[in-house]
Amino acid sequence: MKKRKLLPLGIKKRTTTELPALIALEAIGKPWFCETHLTDLMAVSMVCQVAAEPGSEIHAAGCELFELLGHEQLDIARIEPLVVLTNDWVQRQPNGRIQDAIERLMSQKPAAAPTS
Repeated sequence: MKKRKLLPLGIKKRTTTELPALIALEAIGKPWFCETHLTDLMAVSMVCQVAAEPGSEIHAAGCELFELLGHEQLDIARIEPLVVLTNDWVQRQPNGRIQDAIERLMSQKPAAAPTS
């Protein structure tokens, strides 16, 4: 039987898990905003979508955040409360729950490109 490797106990140190999303949030609208910042925000939203109960407030917030991050112009006023809500929720979850969500996301196969 394959031994499951869990995230380290310190996975939810705020400097390593919460800080990237908060830095990305601060970068929105600034000249130094980059793809990495967008990816950090999307990661939080996707983990919430997978880890939270469908229909829950957190699941809905994760879905809404992901949708807002897909716009050309990012609306900080709408994005900020969602980032704070989802980031705080992730911090309160057991490591195993977050690890399961990450593994599920990582194991998904990309959708095939439509053929014309």
